[in-house]
Amino acid sequence: MKKILYTILAASTALVACEDRLDIEQKGVVAFESFYQTDDDAQNAVNNMYAAFADNINGNEGIYQAIPGMLRFAADDIWAGGNNAEDCIGQERDINEFYYTDQHEYIKNAYQNYCGAIYSCNLVIENITPDSPVKQRCVAEARTIRAWCHLMMALTWRNPPLLDHLLAGDEKPGNTDYNDVLDWVIKECQESAPHLSERAATTDKYGASMATKALAWTIAGKAYLFKGDNAGAKTELKKVIDSGKYALVPTDRYMSLFHESGDLCEEMIMQCNLEQNSGIGDWSGKIQRSSWMVINRWNWRTDKLTGAPTFQGIDGWGSSAIRADFCEDMIAYEGDSPRRKATFYTPDEFLALETKNGEEMGISNLTGMYGFEGYFVRKYIPLAEDCTGGNYGFKNYTIFRYAEVLLMYAEACVGNDGDGSGLKALNDVQRRAGAPLSGSLTLDNVKTEKRFEMFFEDTRFHDLVRWGDAADRLAKNGKGVPSTFDAKYTGKTGVDHRIYVEFDASDVMANAGFVKGKHEYFCFPYSTTSLNPNLKNYGE
Repeated sequence: MKKILYTILAASTALVACEDRLDIEQKGVVAFESFYQTDDDAQNAVNNMYAAFADNINGNEGIYQAIPGMLRFAADDIWAGGNNAEDCIGQERDINEFYYTDQHEYIKNAYQNYCGAIYSCNLVIENITPDSPVKQRCVAEARTIRAWCHLMMALTWRNPPLLDHLLAGDEKPGNTDYNDVLDWVIKECQESAPHLSERAATTDKYGASMATKALAWTIAGKAYLFKGDNAGAKTELKKVIDSGKYALVPTDRYMSLFHESGDLCEEMIMQCNLEQNSGIGDWSGKIQRSSWMVINRWNWRTDKLTGAPTFQGIDGWGSSAIRADFCEDMIAYEGDSPRRKATFYTPDEFLALETKNGEEMGISNLTGMYGFEGYFVRKYIPLAEDCTGGNYGFKNYTIFRYAEVLLMYAEACVGNDGDGSGLKALNDVQRRAGAPLSGSLTLDNVKTEKRFEMFFEDTRFHDLVRWGDAADRLAKNGKGVPSTFDAKYTGKTGVDHRIYVEFDASDVMANAGFVKGKHEYFCFPYSTTSLNPNLKNYGE
């Protein structure tokens, strides 16, 4: 298989403010003024850009991935779990209950990570003269990746600065209007697409690890959708569908999408490539661009159980605790579908699991499983295949997969689906999931399907805000924390296993909870605004 060689030429991006991170002297074995001259130079430069992208987007600061940590926990389908109220992976509880501040580590690191990725793109764009097809492609790839970063910043911070060039040391860019950012993103992608490569086929793994025409079309389509321009979104996303280079994996492989065995498969529009990346180097090199100890975060705490389930790769911290209302709504919607079974375990299914030590499954700890609400997430629990590095997981981070394209396309077609292609796109996702097929294309049908299909994939919070549903759907956040117990060990009903839940509101923070007009977008980190007074937070 063809592999990307990420040559490490750029400087470290571990600085404290976006402006500082975009003003870093490049270092390398080749003199700066002598580089970027040939096609090979251009390819090496763009390879380095992808390495920096892996560092920033798939990588970590400390022991956490900031971007998924921030986006996943600001949602209505998950609680922040852990060992107890004091442990609870406190950074995640702050996000989940909406009492974070502008000095929150996730917010700071996520913002800096997007900026670091943009810096590496700007190095390519400003130093390569696109006077050959190879150089044109390399610049187009950098512009496309830069556009995605700006799209994500707009959806997360509303009015981010437009970082379309390498900043001089004294530049302090202010906010850019939300719609202006999205217009710029669309323009960048549309101008870049003609110069980008196209994935060779659904089996082309290399084509799922880089910026392709389909990625540019997808980014532009999502930007149009978030602008409220459904016609524009429909046009761009239809190009991806009509390309024939992407497909939903079969139902029996659905679970693989969230584990290493599904990396770079036919459903991936683009992943931040890690496992198949020969340029990252040896195992120790991968740690620096991987989910360092993140697999612990998503796994259950087996110290609370009678034994570790046989499918679980390693012990965990139990921070990802799925909400009961999500699970109950999913069961009501699609019953015991293959997708439902791949997403979570019911209490009875949990108790029926086999353990590695042969003991019957149960919750033996008298304090229960903190943050859990009677159901047990399965979708992202790291398997043995994800734990080849022990506490280090090397699962690629997914930027887009085809199911999201189909659901965005279906939404764009609501009210304008004369040829039935929008309903077909929705039905294709439902059919693969084993969910009931919608007989008509409505926004509510799309919302429901996307809620369950894209669970825990960093899209939910942005969608809730865009649909105007955030205040209603997030009303429970910050009002109390559940814990799940097993009656056999707490003496509730003799020796019989029975899963039950208790809520604790004793440690609720006075200022916790989603506030309409404030929490639709995150605050910029203090480490940036303290140096740049031109950058104002949403609502100021």
